[in-house]
Amino acid sequence: MKRWRWVLGLFLAPTFLVNSGQAAQAAHIALSQDAPHQGQTVEVVVTMPSPEQKGEAQPTLDFNGSHYQLFAFGDGGVSKALIGIPADLEPGSYKLAVGSDSVPIRVQLGRFPLQHLSLPPAKDNFDMSKGEKQAVEGAKQTVSPERLWHGPFVKPSKARVSTGFGQKRVVNGRLLKDYYHSGMDFAGGAGSPIAAAAAGTVILTGRGFKLHGNCVAIDHGQGVITFYIHMKSIAVKKGDHVSAGEQIGTIGATGRANGPHLHFSVYVNQVATNPNDWFAHSF
Repeated sequence: MKRWRWVLGLFLAPTFLVNSGQAAQAAHIALSQDAPHQGQTVEVVVTMPSPEQKGEAQPTLDFNGSHYQLFAFGDGGVSKALIGIPADLEPGSYKLAVGSDSVPIRVQLGRFPLQHLSLPPAKDNFDMSKGEKQAVEGAKQTVSPERLWHGPFVKPSKARVSTGFGQKRVVNGRLLKDYYHSGMDFAGGAGSPIAAAAAGTVILTGRGFKLHGNCVAIDHGQGVITFYIHMKSIAVKKGDHVSAGEQIGTIGATGRANGPHLHFSVYVNQVATNPNDWFAHSF
């Protein structure tokens, strides 16, 4: 299998192109990076053979036991998908496949730090309110066809970051097993503004949840969802269309929180990914 750099201008970042060698019938699979770290996002661009060769059915993208929908991008049989590398996925070599064609992808260690926290007994758990899990998981599973965002995401708060993505936690002296911090915490004061990280549609406004507190989820299209958790107040409603930087509420300490802060997460096809990727790059 041959691998070489693709310089046709589809990406500003280095991109790798693989041709499976199956003559004219092969799909070309390009990755924004072929050696991502745990928690990073990878954009996949697939160029199928000419329309008269590729048939009617759009293939799916398969990675790590999950199937991803490909979305048409312009003309010429080009389609795209985003995959999130789970923060707890074992480093090593994996295969990313489209139909019978595949490319290797090497997952690297994220090297996430350890954090110690103290919580009152009433909050030292992951209990949820009735219907909370269904509402949150339903939002994560949203996949709408149109990309509503443009360019890098903006930070949802101007406050300092108190906890980064991927950190393991020791709570009240006990290491939480099978856990990693699924987002980024901004240590803003109670009542300070929260902004939408990118354009999108509000798909969840949860109030009084035991774990997430007051929270908002925004659909940015094609499997990309942002969550804003532990809010004091919510200034939007389900179905609202918001712009990047638009205020959607204020920072609070609702739910399982040991003080005022915003927990911000970026989910890519149901996988929590590192928000720093989205602040620094345009997918």
